Amino acid sequence: MKSIQQDLFTKYRFLSNLLLTQDGNKLIYVESCADIEKNDYQQRMHVIDTKDHQETLTGKWMKRCVIYSLDNNSVLMVQNDEKDRLIHTRFVRINLKSGEEKEAFTLPCIVNKIENFNEEYYLVNATIQRSLPQYHHQSIEERKNMIDEKKKDDDYLILDEYPFFFNGEGIINGNRSTLLLVNKKTMEIKDLVKETIDVESYDICGDEIVYAGVDYTSFKGKWSYVWKVNVSSGDTSVLFDDIMQIYRVFYKGEKVVVLGTFAKEYGAMEAGKFYELKHKSMHFLADNEYSMYNSIGSDCRFGRLKNFLKWKDQAYFITTEGSRSIVVRLTEHGLEKMVNFEGSCDDFAVKDNEIYLIAMKDQKLQEVYVQKDHELKQLTYLNEEVFKDAYVAHPEKVTVEKKDLTGWVLKPKDFDPHQSYPAIMDIHGGPKTAYGEVFYHEMQVWANLGYFVFFCNPRGSDGKGNAFADLRKNYGKIDYEDLMDFCDQVLKRYPAIDKNRLGVTGGSYGGYMTNWIVGHTDRFKAAVSQRSISNWISEVCASDYGIDFPIEQEFDDLYHCQQELWDMSPLKYVNNVKTPTLFIHSIEDYRCPIWEALQMYTALKCRGVDTKLVAFKGENHELSRSGKPLHRLRRLNEITQWMEKYLK
Repeated sequence: MKSIQQDLFTKYRFLSNLLLTQDGNKLIYVESCADIEKNDYQQRMHVIDTKDHQETLTGKWMKRCVIYSLDNNSVLMVQNDEKDRLIHTRFVRINLKSGEEKEAFTLPCIVNKIENFNEEYYLVNATIQRSLPQYHHQSIEERKNMIDEKKKDDDYLILDEYPFFFNGEGIINGNRSTLLLVNKKTMEIKDLVKETIDVESYDICGDEIVYAGVDYTSFKGKWSYVWKVNVSSGDTSVLFDDIMQIYRVFYKGEKVVVLGTFAKEYGAMEAGKFYELKHKSMHFLADNEYSMYNSIGSDCRFGRLKNFLKWKDQAYFITTEGSRSIVVRLTEHGLEKMVNFEGSCDDFAVKDNEIYLIAMKDQKLQEVYVQKDHELKQLTYLNEEVFKDAYVAHPEKVTVEKKDLTGWVLKPKDFDPHQSYPAIMDIHGGPKTAYGEVFYHEMQVWANLGYFVFFCNPRGSDGKGNAFADLRKNYGKIDYEDLMDFCDQVLKRYPAIDKNRLGVTGGSYGGYMTNWIVGHTDRFKAAVSQRSISNWISEVCASDYGIDFPIEQEFDDLYHCQQELWDMSPLKYVNNVKTPTLFIHSIEDYRCPIWEALQMYTALKCRGVDTKLVAFKGENHELSRSGKPLHRLRRLNEITQWMEKYLK
């Protein structure tokens, strides 16, 4: 039986951008794969007939394939000229029968989403820049002049707002997500939202648009307001201006429905409940304990995936329950489960009694499925051959009953119960995410190299409700206890694991916990800390997450909480560390900036602990999931070599 090698992910197909035409007769999705020659990814569009489930069109490979379905016979595809210095989004129209491309139009803004508002107008969600006022209303010559004027500041970084950068997007100082109305014939653009408002979600009902967001010019707070604009009259009214964290606003019939939290029971990380918004107040509709998005982790996704859609005035969501992500629908009686299997629903589209999915199940990579009459049918087989005759470890569930703690173990290839094996504990990020029974490339590589691999969802994880996810003022305490208890349980159940050859690794929150673990125990003989946090004081002051953390921790004084932050910082305990530790970080990581790794690395190096830091240029917090292919391979090789050095 063949082994899964480190570079096998370059053969994987990643699926995304699942759409239906308006009549529901054609299903569209995007396929992505690694382009090793260019150290990038390439994408192409596929079209499936929903009547016989046969593929009718396969598009050509291109660098990026972002598509929008606005009618029955064609799609709009973004096709920008990267050498063009103007800020714009260029669209071509693709015929879904012939694949023929025709120039459509260009909009002088960064388009995040475009949809039909009515027969006369498009509604566009776009990113605009406050330092270029009225740019999208200017002539081409005026826009060129504005760009030339702005280029004079290219050698300077000028910040006058908070937040000022965001992971994967770079500097966002002055950026606003806004709503524009675009005339389909004249391409005339009309602003629907004040230029200082950052729109976070929105929905359409007839001539009206409801939207939630934050209005700010200096500091963006955590609490959102709700507005309504009548497109015909141009009148805008405030529907809600109290303190609430709003995750989504949408229409259900003519009702305005809000998914959000007042953060009174479990703080600002509390899962949102559903409310009807009327007379400027929230009226309870339905309870909810889970995140209304897919928080099941994997390193085998790439592209645009959605967690929410409307179909015939019904609202559907992807949510995380336990160790699976499922599709639910909001009804008068609460949330109804529509798709529910062990695995991950990554994207979806709805047509009457059919739900189309991009999903991961049975330790397979993403494929397209359709569920009808509660039966799930696989429609694509793009990844069918990649694991042929190869060893794929299937997760074995392990529980710590007294704590309602669930995790899994992957056995090594060619496992012999009479032999002794090293093991690696992998810790997820978040912390409010979750592991599930889905394929993880890095874990499969290690299992194929002869390691046990084990992982779990400690307290703080998603999928088990607000109380389980509540880590306020408990970072490094109850979660650390859970991880150690799970490790003990795994060692008890699998005596073939050599307890003297244990490694630990994790990224983001998992990197934080790796840093914390090596400062509190010597049981692990090697550690790899990825995109980690070592000092909450510096993290709060300079991360794109920043001040949200002490807000979520509900410290008594947000601006004088240095002792609380220091007490939960791994750097405080660095003098205890004896474990050889490798640090993996990206230089453009704005979620966990690189100085978080540098502080731990410097302290260990000065104390004579074996350590190494590998920093990746041009990468951000998503290195392990969507970084450049050769960078992802180098990262995995570095981690694997470090474990091999100390555990074998």
